[in-house]
Amino acid sequence: MKDLESFIAQKLLQVKAIKLQPQNPFVWATGWNSPIYCDNRKILSYPKMRNIIKVELARMVIEKYPDVEVIAGMATNAIAMGMLVAEELSLPFIYVHPTPKDHGFENMIEGDLRPRQNVVIIEDQVSVGQNSMKVVDAIRKNGCKVLGLTTIMDYEFTETARRFRKADVELTSLCGFDALLHRAAETGYISEEDMTIFRNWQKNPSQWQK
Repeated sequence: MKDLESFIAQKLLQVKAIKLQPQNPFVWATGWNSPIYCDNRKILSYPKMRNIIKVELARMVIEKYPDVEVIAGMATNAIAMGMLVAEELSLPFIYVHPTPKDHGFENMIEGDLRPRQNVVIIEDQVSVGQNSMKVVDAIRKNGCKVLGLTTIMDYEFTETARRFRKADVELTSLCGFDALLHRAAETGYISEEDMTIFRNWQKNPSQWQK
């Protein structure tokens, strides 16, 4: 698994789906300053990489959750990848908004989801995890069971892991933050001094300053 994480980390860095800028931080939608930005939508533009991620996510899903009946993509960033995974596994696909739409039927769940179905959620990345929990709640309120959530990238925040445990949702990923940092250091993307910056940020991302 560690070899796979390192391989995925290298690919994400190569296609610039993940950018590391400790000296010129990004600002997240949360308002947090961050030395890292993850845009896994870029994967969709690279057919070989897209296929690797699709196959590995599908493998992880079917190995961990053999009783899965439906694949759910998190709207909007994981709709495309979730649909690719569902296609690979020949399973029904739905996608779920973190909040109800403000028009039409005001749906959160798009597609056909029947009560008592077993669902695995696909995400492109997990940071704080609040939107993930909203999607989990929406699926459970529909009378279905969430077997787990599988993501490409996990920032491995302590508070996020606690949130998933409290909600009784298993979180699995192809690449964790720790593996990403090690691969970035090994290949010269970042220095050992930069590693300290990233570690300090991960410990308290909401309060971190350059």
